[in-house]
Amino acid sequence: MMEPTMVNPFEEFPEPQAVSLTHICLAQAVVCLSALTSTAVLLSRVLPSMISGLN
Repeated sequence: MMEPTMVNPFEEFPEPQAVSLTHICLAQAVVCLSALTSTAVLLSRVLPSMISGLN
């Protein structure tokens, strides 16, 4: 029969620094994707008029 083992409470929860670092990285990724998306939308609206102006 297996004996029940005590669970170390520090192993159940990650370190607060790791959690905050993860949140910071996720927030930066969201901001980066948002900036790329808005740039792509802006270019898709501006480039056709610029190209037609060059012709």
